[in-house]
Amino acid sequence: MGKLETERLLLLEYNLDWIKATIAGVDELERVSGYSVSPEWPGIDFFFYLPYVLENVKKEPEMTKWTHLIVLKEENKIIGEIGGQGKPDETGEIELGYSIVPSYQNQGYVTEALCELLIWLKKQPEIKRIFARSFENNPHSIQVLRKSGFVYQEDQDKMESRGTILLWEYPMEDGVQ
Repeated sequence: MGKLETERLLLLEYNLDWIKATIAGVDELERVSGYSVSPEWPGIDFFFYLPYVLENVKKEPEMTKWTHLIVLKEENKIIGEIGGQGKPDETGEIELGYSIVPSYQNQGYVTEALCELLIWLKKQPEIKRIFARSFENNPHSIQVLRKSGFVYQEDQDKMESRGTILLWEYPMEDGVQ
């Protein structure tokens, strides 16, 4: 797949070399990728998830097509990530997650990236279900999901120590977006 492009963003496949470079440090990712990296990226949750991602990608290199770095074209800078968890090739389901560094939030970048990714995902024959989760106390994430066409699944709330998690489903019918 390689990259997706919107008016303001590039969504670049997060390949094995870039994953290794991120773990080694932001300077190494800048050297390997050719992009500058926001000093706020990666966020702590994503950073701690990277060793798990690395091990999975070593076993199944094709998994990189589901996760992308978000590059702000105007600044040639990595400002976030977006992608899917799990093994959509096997299950037909993909759970999406995303993050933009704080200094670039509330400018529509996640919605722009998510809408572009959804267009691409709907063209992938193995994808039968697209869903996402958000914390009840995260109005920005909820707004992104609603703007992108996700529908809240009322009876699917899940309580966790950090709060209530809401389930959102993306309608897969043609013409819906």
